[in-house]
Amino acid sequence: MQCKARVMAVMVVAGCTVGAPPGFSNGDHWVVPLVGPLENGLLVVPASVNGHGPYLFTFDPDASITAIDKQVVEEADLRTFGGPRVADETDTGQVRFYAELFDLKIGNLNIARRDVLIFPVGFYDTEGRHLNGIIGRDVLADSLVFGFDRDQGIAMLSTIKSFRAPPDATAIPYQLVVSQSDAVASHTIPAGGGRGPVVAGERPPRAPLPTTTSNPTGGQSGSDLPEVVPVDRRVATAQIGTTTLAMHLDLGAVVSQLSESSWGDANLAPADLKLRLVDEAVTVRNVTKVGIAPEVMLGTARTQHVTFAPFIEKRFGKRRVDGALGLDFFRDYAVYANWDTKAYYLKPRGEAAATTTARLGRWGADLPACPHPGCVTAELTATGAGVTVSVVRDAQAANHALEALIGVTLATGGPAPSIVVELPSGTDKVTGGVPAIYADAKLAVLDVAPFARPCVAGGGCMVALGAEDSEPEDAPAPVAALAPEGPPSPRTVLITKLHRRTGDAAIRPGDDVQKAAAGAAIAVAIVRVCLTADGKVDAAKVVKSSGVPAYDAQLQRTIQDTWTFEPVETDGKPAPVCTQVTFVPHG
Repeated sequence: MQCKARVMAVMVVAGCTVGAPPGFSNGDHWVVPLVGPLENGLLVVPASVNGHGPYLFTFDPDASITAIDKQVVEEADLRTFGGPRVADETDTGQVRFYAELFDLKIGNLNIARRDVLIFPVGFYDTEGRHLNGIIGRDVLADSLVFGFDRDQGIAMLSTIKSFRAPPDATAIPYQLVVSQSDAVASHTIPAGGGRGPVVAGERPPRAPLPTTTSNPTGGQSGSDLPEVVPVDRRVATAQIGTTTLAMHLDLGAVVSQLSESSWGDANLAPADLKLRLVDEAVTVRNVTKVGIAPEVMLGTARTQHVTFAPFIEKRFGKRRVDGALGLDFFRDYAVYANWDTKAYYLKPRGEAAATTTARLGRWGADLPACPHPGCVTAELTATGAGVTVSVVRDAQAANHALEALIGVTLATGGPAPSIVVELPSGTDKVTGGVPAIYADAKLAVLDVAPFARPCVAGGGCMVALGAEDSEPEDAPAPVAALAPEGPPSPRTVLITKLHRRTGDAAIRPGDDVQKAAAGAAIAVAIVRVCLTADGKVDAAKVVKSSGVPAYDAQLQRTIQDTWTFEPVETDGKPAPVCTQVTFVPHG
């Protein structure tokens, strides 16, 4: 093992240990169930602290230490204190405060004690989920292998000795890039606070960073304290467009990032999109523009349609790290990160339906025994009034909060966005309308979790889950049931395969839409767009409503009136095609 002793003027901290880190429960392999693994978002897991919870935490190997919000601090009655400053992605030292955490439980892993950073309630909330904590590198330690398998619905930690890479996994070696931040080396807890170091670095003391004294958690200022050294970046060579770039492999963020100066060489297609990014120093950055890469290659691994936000990292020096590949890139793989061998192991995912039984089994006794998989049934009904989906819980799961993901296969054999259904405790049935293309589709319960998101109107709710890259390029075009005979349906292509002539890719809700929404959240909308052979819009149909009819109408009207594309050829001739576009109205 590649362990180093980090010697400070005031203390000695082991850089890594052989076997489980101090404070871990016995064993050499620990498994944690993931919440919503098939949504391809953050790696969310249930956790408890000092007997309180369950809470939802997420993993971030780039966070130097674990972090919790003030809700956990107050409910678990944890002692708080001032501590080290943290350098954010702009290389500015941020004053942060800490708590002494006891009895952290995630899956079958118990951790006795940690000093953890505090962040405001709601700061890391994402996709309607309230996140109470971030599991950092003090838990995802150098002596462990960290991995996740969305098909199985689990994350895992294993000692290096007990880990065996899957035989069909591809190894992606990486190199460490050490922070060039002006952070100082040692990080002691101030007098009277804590009982040990939070994080130790390897570098000699340097001049302190410029410091902002904003403290989102309240309490006394610790501006005279040194910074926490950023975690070394794990950098591998990736090909994006026609250029090769040094990319950090980031398992703690969904969206990838790339310096805007490289967008041209990487052939990124700019798009307007509002994103709220929060780094491991609890610093917010609002993004209004992204770039879309048709394909990204990392070794032999390939992923299509990867979204990149601007990369502004200043802690690691220019030309050393060009950007980061987030979970969006890794969505088609099970991933295992071995810090000791400096390699990621990527295993291609399979069909979600083939692993449903194993995935549902990850919850053990947290889901009751029921006659139906996941304790829910889903039924599709088509009448003259339209198509509806009804999801009903089994009686055995009464008073359990449930979230179900329902897979959809159209009658034509083509795919359709899965449906996520929220059944909070006390709600036994949810019924909702779906597009006509769902008529005669086959429904299958692919996943269930005992954690329901809150619905805007209270009670239960459902929403279609999907993006334009969820549909294979040559998938059959979805058509209504009992369609009359006629010419074959247009071929369906990815939106990234089309070359836009006119019209804006992003369509923001107008003032009239905001007024009609009356303060309610505008959900993700999906529009199916069909083009004539000369690239003009022939039809624009909302297949997943935003929940605000005025926004649905604005999308259809704007697409019809302003969008045109270069003609697409089939068999050497211009031909009509269809595509599917997802709109995310972030304000």
